[in-house]
Amino acid sequence: MDETVTPYTTSLNVTEALYVLCRVLGFEEAERRMNLILDSGYFNVVSSERLSKLVAQCKCVFPVSIADCYTLALAKQYSIPALFYKPEKELQPILEKVKEWIGNEILFLAEYLR
Repeated sequence: MDETVTPYTTSLNVTEALYVLCRVLGFEEAERRMNLILDSGYFNVVSSERLSKLVAQCKCVFPVSIADCYTLALAKQYSIPALFYKPEKELQPILEKVKEWIGNEILFLAEYLR
């Protein structure tokens, strides 16, 4: 079995990570660190526009944030698990329906950090 992990993210999710880091570190340091991450080539960054139809479908069907819909649409498009930090309150009651929609698992990093 191939154990290779190929992480994907969207340009919108990169923007979201940048503003979260900015609140903690200031913009210059946040931008420096995000550039280091992106320049490493570890992540495959998918243009948000490539997912817009699936994102709209997700947002139409599920009461979750547009940023979460980008993550879910990415998972659906590439047949990969979706990874979030923790389950948001609006996702918890519909988790099984969302898993069915993406056709894959939804993983939460916080569960592995305990």
